[in-house]
Amino acid sequence: MTGEDPTTTLPKLARIAREAGVSVATVSKALNGRPDVSAHTRRLIAEVLERLGYPAQRLKPAKGSMVDVVLQGLGSPFALAILEGVEEAAWRLGVDLVVSAVVDRTKHGQPPTAWLDRISARDSAGVLLVRTMPTAAQRAWMADHGIPAVIVEPRRDAPRSMPVVSSTNLAGARAATEHLIGLGHERIAIVTGRPGVPCARERRAGYRRAMTAAGLKPDPRWEVCGYFQMDNARAATREMLASLPEPPTAVFACSDVMALGVYQALGEFGLQVPGDVSVVGFDDSLAALYAVPGLTTVRHSWPELGAAGLTALLSSRPPERVEVPTTLVVRSSTAPA
Repeated sequence: MTGEDPTTTLPKLARIAREAGVSVATVSKALNGRPDVSAHTRRLIAEVLERLGYPAQRLKPAKGSMVDVVLQGLGSPFALAILEGVEEAAWRLGVDLVVSAVVDRTKHGQPPTAWLDRISARDSAGVLLVRTMPTAAQRAWMADHGIPAVIVEPRRDAPRSMPVVSSTNLAGARAATEHLIGLGHERIAIVTGRPGVPCARERRAGYRRAMTAAGLKPDPRWEVCGYFQMDNARAATREMLASLPEPPTAVFACSDVMALGVYQALGEFGLQVPGDVSVVGFDDSLAALYAVPGLTTVRHSWPELGAAGLTALLSSRPPERVEVPTTLVVRSSTAPA
């Protein structure tokens, strides 16, 4: 049966319609890319096509069923994990994806103007921006052309007019700090991320809220910036350790990569993890899994971020903000004070 064209024979259309639970006319519309077939119905028909041995590619994309995805860069495992979730949701929702730009070579994470030209050349249902931010002019262009956009994990503050999907960074950081407090730690330092990045600001706020709620006054000398870089985190931790009369008993690093820099600095001062100092990271990246000892960290659900972003983009009234929960993962890098 594979290779036959179901659009040419009525009995074949009837069988597909019967299997999908829709009318023959609906099957015909879907096969010809008519826009008046819902994404859910298109997906049902596509599943029947595959089950009966017809190539699902025979189902023509509906007008307006294309979504553009603009990535900050393919070098980031986080961006690829988000894209995985976008792809899974796209299949479920019956839309096609175009990765319209990879913006490794742009300044401040802003996509080049050329991607707007490509979007205008096709009937895009919207733009999903992954860890990147369009310029004011680009936002105005999309608004003028009626093209909706959603930003996933922005690296700069997004305007209120653009819906944002992000992890619960503040709650995750608070959970990480509360974990250390629950182990009896009071002198808890933090290595923050790059200033101005929303997730860095939220994670620092979560740390401060947990400390305040426990009746612990954060010492400004315990807060250093690692700029989300291992070497910078190592240098900042070294400087902190050298300036304090007694070291902190725990460190919350706002990313796993920075936690590795903290590991290095502590080792250079003859301090062991977790015997002398407990360490918590954030992200649950491969760095956390392969660190020695295994790093206690806060886990994102990167694919869920992508799926939530696409769902918000295609909804009739996208919410202003969607937050995907984080989870504390306890490994060997934390111990009682």
